Amino acid sequence: MDQDKLQLQLMRSYLENTQINMQIAHYTKVGVNWRTNNRMPNENRLYFIREGEGWIHIRGKDYSPRRGQLYLLPAGMRLSYAPVVENPLGKYWCHFSATVGDVNLFQMLELPHWIEVQDERKLEQQFEELIELSSGSQVTAPLRIKSILLDIISEYIEQSDDQLHLTAMSSTSKINSVLSYIERHLAEPMTVEELAKLVHFHPNYFLHYFKTMMGLSPIVYINKKRLDKARRLLSTTDMSVSAIADEIGLELYYFSRIFKKSVNLSPTEYRKASGKVYIDGDEVWVEGE
Repeated sequence: MDQDKLQLQLMRSYLENTQINMQIAHYTKVGVNWRTNNRMPNENRLYFIREGEGWIHIRGKDYSPRRGQLYLLPAGMRLSYAPVVENPLGKYWCHFSATVGDVNLFQMLELPHWIEVQDERKLEQQFEELIELSSGSQVTAPLRIKSILLDIISEYIEQSDDQLHLTAMSSTSKINSVLSYIERHLAEPMTVEELAKLVHFHPNYFLHYFKTMMGLSPIVYINKKRLDKARRLLSTTDMSVSAIADEIGLELYYFSRIFKKSVNLSPTEYRKASGKVYIDGDEVWVEGE
Protein backbone atom coordinates (compact mmCIF):
# COMPACT_ATOMS: atom_id res chain seq x y z
CA MET A 1 0.00 0.00 0.00
CA ASP A 2 1.49 3.37 -1.01
CA GLN A 3 1.96 6.13 1.56
CA ASP A 4 -0.98 8.28 0.38
CA LYS A 5 -3.44 5.38 0.60
CA LEU A 6 -2.06 4.42 3.98
CA GLN A 7 -2.49 7.97 5.30
CA LEU A 8 -6.06 7.99 3.98
CA GLN A 9 -6.87 4.72 5.75
CA LEU A 10 -5.39 5.96 9.02
CA MET A 11 -7.36 9.21 8.85
CA ARG A 12 -10.58 7.30 8.13
CA SER A 13 -9.90 5.10 11.17
CA TYR A 14 -9.40 8.14 13.40
CA LEU A 15 -12.53 9.88 12.13
CA GLU A 16 -14.56 6.71 12.58
CA ASN A 17 -13.53 6.56 16.25
CA THR A 18 -13.91 10.27 17.05
CA GLN A 19 -16.06 11.18 20.05
CA ILE A 20 -17.54 14.69 19.85
CA ASN A 21 -19.27 16.84 22.46
CA MET A 22 -20.25 20.52 22.48
CA GLN A 23 -19.93 22.68 25.58
CA ILE A 24 -21.53 25.94 24.40
CA ALA A 25 -22.72 27.79 21.28
CA HIS A 26 -23.68 31.45 20.87
CA TYR A 27 -23.63 34.56 18.70
CA THR A 28 -21.59 37.49 20.02
CA LYS A 29 -20.66 40.94 18.84
CA VAL A 30 -17.41 41.32 20.73
CA GLY A 31 -16.45 44.27 22.89
CA VAL A 32 -13.10 45.85 23.69
CA ASN A 33 -12.50 43.20 26.36
CA TRP A 34 -12.49 40.37 23.81
CA ARG A 35 -8.78 39.78 23.94
CA THR A 36 -6.27 37.25 25.21
CA ASN A 37 -2.54 36.80 24.86
CA ASN A 38 -0.75 33.49 24.39
CA ARG A 39 -3.48 31.47 26.08
CA MET A 40 -3.75 27.69 25.65
CA PRO A 41 -7.48 26.79 25.65
CA ASN A 42 -8.71 23.37 26.74
CA GLU A 43 -11.47 23.28 24.12
CA ASN A 44 -11.65 23.40 20.33
CA ARG A 45 -13.31 26.53 18.95
CA LEU A 46 -15.28 27.31 15.81
CA TYR A 47 -15.71 30.99 14.86
CA PHE A 48 -18.06 31.77 11.95
CA ILE A 49 -17.47 35.44 11.10
CA ARG A 50 -20.57 37.46 10.17
CA GLU A 51 -19.44 41.10 10.52
CA GLY A 52 -16.67 43.43 11.60
CA GLU A 53 -12.93 42.87 12.00
CA GLY A 54 -10.51 41.35 14.46
CA TRP A 55 -7.09 39.78 14.89
CA ILE A 56 -6.15 36.18 15.66
CA HIS A 57 -2.66 34.76 16.22
CA ILE A 58 -2.07 31.00 16.35
CA ARG A 59 0.98 28.83 15.63
CA GLY A 60 3.13 31.80 14.70
CA LYS A 61 0.73 33.29 12.13
CA ASP A 62 -1.52 36.35 12.18
CA TYR A 63 -5.02 36.24 10.71
CA SER A 64 -7.53 39.01 10.00
CA PRO A 65 -11.00 37.43 10.21
CA ARG A 66 -13.64 38.70 7.80
CA ARG A 67 -17.25 37.92 6.93
CA GLY A 68 -17.82 34.48 5.46
CA GLN A 69 -14.79 32.79 7.02
CA LEU A 70 -14.97 29.84 9.39
CA TYR A 71 -12.07 29.46 11.83
CA LEU A 72 -11.08 26.23 13.54
CA LEU A 73 -8.88 26.89 16.59
CA PRO A 74 -7.77 23.59 18.18
CA ALA A 75 -7.39 22.99 21.90
CA GLY A 76 -3.87 22.88 23.25
CA MET A 77 -2.41 25.48 20.88
CA ARG A 78 -1.21 28.92 21.97
CA LEU A 79 -3.85 31.47 20.97
CA SER A 80 -4.03 35.26 20.98
CA TYR A 81 -6.85 37.47 19.72
CA ALA A 82 -8.16 41.03 19.92
CA PRO A 83 -10.92 43.18 18.36
CA VAL A 84 -10.68 46.08 15.93
CA VAL A 85 -12.39 48.58 18.22
CA GLU A 86 -13.85 50.84 15.51
CA ASN A 87 -15.45 47.86 13.71
CA PRO A 88 -16.24 45.13 16.28
CA LEU A 89 -16.30 41.51 15.22
CA GLY A 90 -19.62 39.65 15.15
CA LYS A 91 -19.44 35.86 15.10
CA TYR A 92 -21.24 32.63 15.73
CA TRP A 93 -19.06 30.43 17.89
CA CYS A 94 -18.97 27.17 19.76
CA HIS A 95 -16.62 25.30 22.05
CA PHE A 96 -16.39 21.53 21.68
CA SER A 97 -14.25 18.46 22.21
CA ALA A 98 -13.35 15.96 19.48
CA THR A 99 -11.21 13.10 20.74
CA VAL A 100 -9.81 9.78 19.59
CA GLY A 101 -9.19 7.98 22.84
CA ASP A 102 -7.47 10.58 25.00
CA VAL A 103 -6.05 12.60 22.09
CA ASN A 104 -7.59 15.68 20.47
CA LEU A 105 -8.51 14.89 16.85
CA PHE A 106 -7.07 18.19 15.65
CA GLN A 107 -3.69 17.35 17.12
CA MET A 108 -3.73 14.24 14.91
CA LEU A 109 -4.88 15.91 11.69
CA GLU A 110 -3.13 18.87 10.08
CA LEU A 111 -5.75 21.34 8.80
CA PRO A 112 -5.81 25.02 7.82
CA HIS A 113 -7.08 27.33 10.55
CA TRP A 114 -9.78 28.87 8.36
CA ILE A 115 -11.82 28.27 5.22
CA GLU A 116 -14.11 30.40 3.06
CA VAL A 117 -17.62 29.11 3.72
CA GLN A 118 -19.32 27.96 0.53
CA ASP A 119 -22.90 28.05 1.84
CA GLU A 120 -23.14 30.82 4.43
CA ARG A 121 -26.90 30.53 4.84
CA LYS A 122 -26.71 26.82 5.63
CA LEU A 123 -23.94 27.30 8.21
CA GLU A 124 -25.81 30.20 9.81
CA GLN A 125 -28.87 27.97 10.19
CA GLN A 126 -26.74 25.22 11.69
CA PHE A 127 -25.32 27.56 14.31
CA GLU A 128 -28.81 28.85 15.12
CA GLU A 129 -29.90 25.24 15.64
CA LEU A 130 -26.91 24.55 17.89
CA ILE A 131 -27.77 27.60 20.00
CA GLU A 132 -31.44 26.59 20.26
CA LEU A 133 -30.70 22.95 21.01
CA SER A 134 -28.08 23.76 23.66
CA SER A 135 -30.63 25.77 25.65
CA GLY A 136 -33.63 23.51 24.99
CA SER A 137 -34.99 20.49 26.81
CA GLN A 138 -35.46 18.03 23.94
CA VAL A 139 -34.42 14.52 24.88
CA THR A 140 -32.81 14.11 21.45
CA ALA A 141 -30.87 17.41 21.64
CA PRO A 142 -27.48 15.73 22.33
CA LEU A 143 -27.85 13.55 19.23
CA ARG A 144 -28.92 16.46 17.05
CA ILE A 145 -26.03 18.60 18.32
CA LYS A 146 -23.53 15.83 17.51
CA SER A 147 -25.08 15.41 14.06
CA ILE A 148 -24.80 19.13 13.24
CA LEU A 149 -21.25 19.39 14.57
CA LEU A 150 -20.16 16.33 12.62
CA ASP A 151 -21.64 17.83 9.46
CA ILE A 152 -19.84 21.15 10.01
CA ILE A 153 -16.52 19.42 10.71
CA SER A 154 -16.97 17.06 7.74
CA GLU A 155 -17.56 20.04 5.42
CA TYR A 156 -14.49 21.75 6.88
CA ILE A 157 -12.28 18.69 6.32
CA GLU A 158 -13.62 18.08 2.80
CA GLN A 159 -13.01 21.68 1.81
CA SER A 160 -9.47 21.41 3.23
CA ASP A 161 -8.72 18.12 1.47
CA ASP A 162 -5.65 19.37 -0.40
CA GLN A 163 -4.07 20.52 2.89
CA LEU A 164 -5.14 17.56 5.02
CA HIS A 165 -2.55 15.15 6.40
CA LEU A 166 -1.54 13.38 9.60
CA THR A 167 0.64 15.22 12.07
CA ALA A 168 3.87 13.74 13.37
CA MET A 169 3.12 14.40 17.05
CA SER A 170 4.74 12.04 19.56
CA SER A 171 1.45 11.13 21.28
CA THR A 172 0.13 9.51 18.09
CA SER A 173 3.32 8.07 16.62
CA LYS A 174 2.86 4.72 18.39
CA ILE A 175 -0.74 4.17 17.32
CA ASN A 176 0.15 5.38 13.81
CA SER A 177 2.86 2.73 13.54
CA VAL A 178 0.51 0.00 14.77
CA LEU A 179 -2.32 0.97 12.40
CA SER A 180 0.12 1.27 9.50
CA TYR A 181 1.42 -2.23 10.26
CA ILE A 182 -2.14 -3.61 10.38
CA GLU A 183 -3.03 -2.02 7.03
CA ARG A 184 0.06 -3.53 5.39
CA HIS A 185 -0.38 -7.02 6.84
CA LEU A 186 -4.12 -7.74 6.61
CA ALA A 187 -3.37 -10.89 4.60
CA GLU A 188 -1.19 -12.30 7.37
CA PRO A 189 -1.92 -13.66 10.87
CA MET A 190 -1.43 -11.05 13.61
CA THR A 191 -1.37 -11.39 17.38
CA VAL A 192 -1.66 -8.91 20.23
CA GLU A 193 1.85 -9.87 21.34
CA GLU A 194 3.23 -9.11 17.88
CA LEU A 195 1.55 -5.70 17.75
CA ALA A 196 2.61 -4.85 21.31
CA LYS A 197 6.25 -5.49 20.41
CA LEU A 198 6.05 -2.84 17.68
CA VAL A 199 5.65 -0.14 20.32
CA HIS A 200 7.53 -1.87 23.17
CA PHE A 201 4.42 -2.31 25.34
CA HIS A 202 3.44 -5.22 27.56
CA PRO A 203 0.54 -7.04 25.83
CA ASN A 204 -1.88 -6.29 28.69
CA TYR A 205 -1.06 -2.58 28.63
CA PHE A 206 -1.19 -2.58 24.82
CA LEU A 207 -4.75 -3.97 24.91
CA HIS A 208 -5.84 -1.11 27.16
CA TYR A 209 -3.93 1.48 25.11
CA PHE A 210 -5.34 0.32 21.77
CA LYS A 211 -8.94 0.16 23.00
CA THR A 212 -8.62 3.63 24.57
CA MET A 213 -7.39 5.06 21.26
CA MET A 214 -9.59 3.16 18.81
CA GLY A 215 -12.64 2.12 20.81
CA LEU A 216 -12.13 -1.53 19.85
CA SER A 217 -9.80 -4.34 20.85
CA PRO A 218 -6.94 -4.99 18.38
CA ILE A 219 -8.43 -8.26 17.13
CA VAL A 220 -11.91 -6.78 16.64
CA TYR A 221 -10.34 -3.82 14.82
CA ILE A 222 -8.28 -6.11 12.56
CA ASN A 223 -11.30 -8.22 11.67
CA LYS A 224 -13.32 -5.08 10.97
CA LYS A 225 -10.63 -3.82 8.57
CA ARG A 226 -10.53 -7.26 6.91
CA LEU A 227 -14.30 -7.29 6.45
CA ASP A 228 -14.25 -3.74 5.08
CA LYS A 229 -11.72 -4.88 2.48
CA ALA A 230 -13.74 -8.03 1.74
CA ARG A 231 -16.92 -6.00 1.11
CA ARG A 232 -15.00 -3.77 -1.29
CA LEU A 233 -13.54 -6.75 -3.16
CA LEU A 234 -16.90 -8.52 -3.34
CA SER A 235 -18.51 -5.39 -4.80
CA THR A 236 -15.80 -4.31 -7.22
CA THR A 237 -13.97 -7.46 -8.43
CA ASP A 238 -14.67 -10.92 -9.86
CA MET A 239 -12.37 -12.57 -7.30
CA SER A 240 -13.76 -15.79 -5.88
CA VAL A 241 -14.88 -15.86 -2.27
CA SER A 242 -12.01 -18.24 -1.52
CA ALA A 243 -9.47 -15.85 -3.10
CA ILE A 244 -10.89 -12.94 -1.09
CA ALA A 245 -10.58 -14.95 2.11
CA ASP A 246 -6.91 -15.57 1.26
CA GLU A 247 -6.46 -11.85 0.45
CA ILE A 248 -7.52 -10.88 3.97
CA GLY A 249 -5.69 -13.68 5.76
CA LEU A 250 -8.66 -15.77 6.91
CA GLU A 251 -9.65 -19.39 6.42
CA LEU A 252 -12.67 -19.64 4.12
CA TYR A 253 -14.97 -21.16 6.75
CA TYR A 254 -14.08 -18.57 9.40
CA PHE A 255 -14.35 -15.72 6.88
CA SER A 256 -17.82 -16.84 5.75
CA ARG A 257 -18.97 -17.19 9.36
CA ILE A 258 -17.83 -13.77 10.63
CA PHE A 259 -18.92 -12.06 7.39
CA LYS A 260 -22.48 -13.37 7.76
CA LYS A 261 -22.49 -12.44 11.44
CA SER A 262 -21.39 -8.89 10.55
CA VAL A 263 -23.70 -8.09 7.60
CA ASN A 264 -26.40 -10.77 7.93
CA LEU A 265 -25.58 -12.04 4.43
CA SER A 266 -23.13 -14.63 3.18
CA PRO A 267 -20.32 -13.31 0.97
CA THR A 268 -22.07 -14.70 -2.12
CA GLU A 269 -25.41 -13.17 -1.11
CA TYR A 270 -23.70 -9.84 -0.45
CA ARG A 271 -22.11 -9.87 -3.90
CA LYS A 272 -25.48 -10.54 -5.54
CA ALA A 273 -27.20 -7.84 -3.48
CA SER A 274 -24.55 -5.24 -4.35
CA GLY A 275 -25.18 -5.56 -8.09
CA LYS A 276 -22.70 -5.84 -10.91
CA VAL A 277 -19.96 -3.26 -10.55
CA TYR A 278 -17.74 -1.77 -13.25
CA ILE A 279 -14.39 -0.19 -12.54
CA ASP A 280 -12.97 2.45 -14.89
CA GLY A 281 -9.85 4.18 -13.56
CA ASP A 282 -10.94 5.80 -10.30
CA GLU A 283 -14.65 5.73 -11.17
CA VAL A 284 -16.90 3.06 -9.71
CA TRP A 285 -20.57 2.74 -10.58
CA VAL A 286 -23.27 0.10 -10.29
CA GLU A 287 -25.45 -1.12 -13.12
CA GLY A 288 -29.05 -0.76 -12.05
CA GLU A 289 -31.85 -3.08 -13.06
